[in-house]
Amino acid sequence: MYLKKTIAAGTALAALLTAFGCAEKEPESSSEPVVINTGIDPKSVVFDWQTLYENKLNDFKKSDAYSVSSMFDIRDINADGIPELIISPNDDAKTVCEVYTYTDGLEKVTDIGAHGVFSYIPILDCFGYEYVGEGFTYGQYGKIIAGVFQNDVTYYNNAASAASGAVIRYEINSEETTLVEYENKLKPYTEEASLTLGRKFTFGKEAVDYAIHCSESWGAVLSDVQKKIYSDLLSDILKNSPENDAAFELCDLDGNKVPELILSTGIAEDSDCRVYYLNEAAIADLGNGCGRNGYFCFDIKQNVFFSDNKGEIQCWSLIESDLSKFKKSESYMECGRKYLLTSDAIIAAFL
Repeated sequence: MYLKKTIAAGTALAALLTAFGCAEKEPESSSEPVVINTGIDPKSVVFDWQTLYENKLNDFKKSDAYSVSSMFDIRDINADGIPELIISPNDDAKTVCEVYTYTDGLEKVTDIGAHGVFSYIPILDCFGYEYVGEGFTYGQYGKIIAGVFQNDVTYYNNAASAASGAVIRYEINSEETTLVEYENKLKPYTEEASLTLGRKFTFGKEAVDYAIHCSESWGAVLSDVQKKIYSDLLSDILKNSPENDAAFELCDLDGNKVPELILSTGIAEDSDCRVYYLNEAAIADLGNGCGRNGYFCFDIKQNVFFSDNKGEIQCWSLIESDLSKFKKSESYMECGRKYLLTSDAIIAAFL
């Protein structure tokens, strides 16, 4: 489906707020036309970590650990303004992620996760995982401090072995505890919203190039006016519907070097994404939702975003394209859930 950018700014915001069950008013149109393209190429924005991360990805791709199922992520998980590099060799149950950080150079922080992913809790600046084995559960949470992984808590229980007659045991940091103490210790982590990290980008050439040279550059590309338009929209949504699993991301879906705003409405199976873009009037949307489970995939090489529902592919494009024979390339990424929809995240995304 080739989507045309035709929705008016007021209609766009009203439609989105209605979707969250709280439409109150439409925004006022700007009296001055918005400059859509600032003329700044995201690839012209240079960060110290880029070359080292790109070299590490290229080295991994040449190693025996690499396979066609390998993916990676770039995300700031210690709130220092510099993203970490996360490499996921595959999605097997026991596969951990390699986590690297940048200080004066590239440093490995830890190996962590299960199924090639782990959970990141932004409000706590910590990350961890849970592995469910045959009759037991093991998990861990920690954070990066001064470039080093510091463990907050490890936990274990074999409650799933009760049916086999096993003596049930709960452990926190390798010490036996009661069920109540166990649950209370984990409550700060299990009650907070999290993001799943590790498998955002494939290792295709265009995907690596976009991840390294574009994905973290939008704060320098967008003008102050553009940032305010996007952040005001997100702030209005948050204000009117604070209790939800919404998330958002900036991503250039049409290759014009200006990012679209992607809003993930949640993580349920029927949660979709709404795509918003800048136009002369201010901001507009595409008029319909895309994706499932709160995300869709974007083929960076072909400028096509798509969703796979039990083998049935739905695809869309913002540029005129024949999608009838679309097949995903080796360069794609998951879109929609880079930031949880919080006040702090809105500020961080538009610095």
